[in-house]
Amino acid sequence: MAMQHSLGSGLRYGVAGDGAPVIALHGSASTGAQWRSLVGYLEGRFRVYTPDLPGYGGSAWAEAPGLAGEAAVIGALIDRIGGPVHLIGHSYGGAVALKLATMRPERLRSLTLIEPAVFHLLRGGAEQRLYREIMGIAAALNAAPGPGSREAAMRLFIDYWAGQHAFARSSARLQQFFLGCHDRVRADFAALAAETLGYADIARIECPALVAMGLESPTPSLRASELVAEALPRATLRMIPEAGHLAPLTDPHVVDPMIGAHLVVADRVVRLAPAIAA
Repeated sequence: MAMQHSLGSGLRYGVAGDGAPVIALHGSASTGAQWRSLVGYLEGRFRVYTPDLPGYGGSAWAEAPGLAGEAAVIGALIDRIGGPVHLIGHSYGGAVALKLATMRPERLRSLTLIEPAVFHLLRGGAEQRLYREIMGIAAALNAAPGPGSREAAMRLFIDYWAGQHAFARSSARLQQFFLGCHDRVRADFAALAAETLGYADIARIECPALVAMGLESPTPSLRASELVAEALPRATLRMIPEAGHLAPLTDPHVVDPMIGAHLVVADRVVRLAPAIAA
């Protein structure tokens, strides 16, 4: 069972297991609890940290800090741990993880990105249509305030990522949680739209990287994942058949061993590097 802790910044995080440190960042409209299955899989070999990103779960959120601000908050957690760490991110958490990897690459043992939401890479050129598609969700979140518009926006958001009628099939308690995330999800999209991280920045990340995507996911997410994998110099791209954007939740039997194997190999590389250099 994960023990709960907090930083002075108001970041709340769970910790479980023992071994090399792992930080797993969740997606929008979620919390660190989404990694419960992964924690159970890894905790016998790794010490797993599962923070609630600012504004989610038990973590404080004063204003929208953008990806750099959120990356800095997670960077403070790495400083407390002592690093370097294995960094995992899903969806919006993947965008935060990628930003942090460009800001502090020396603190990473490895990087795992599950459909990172770096949709700004789709602006312009052949991907412009895909960018307009995903920003249509953001437009709904920015509609005139009111209970009806908020519910319609979150219904659109959840159904886009989890499948038609996913919001309606959710329990009343889960629907209320989603509705409570409305403002935070809107801020997530604003941060993604304002991001300027480029391919040259991504190319400077030298740690072993895994990029994974569910083949049933919306096309903008798949294309963004491909672009990141192409830019990372030491990336492996893994495709998960018959899985969607929420693969860490719907297909942990595939995702957890995939991540675990990547971390084990990356740790082996870290241990061998000094001997090879000598």
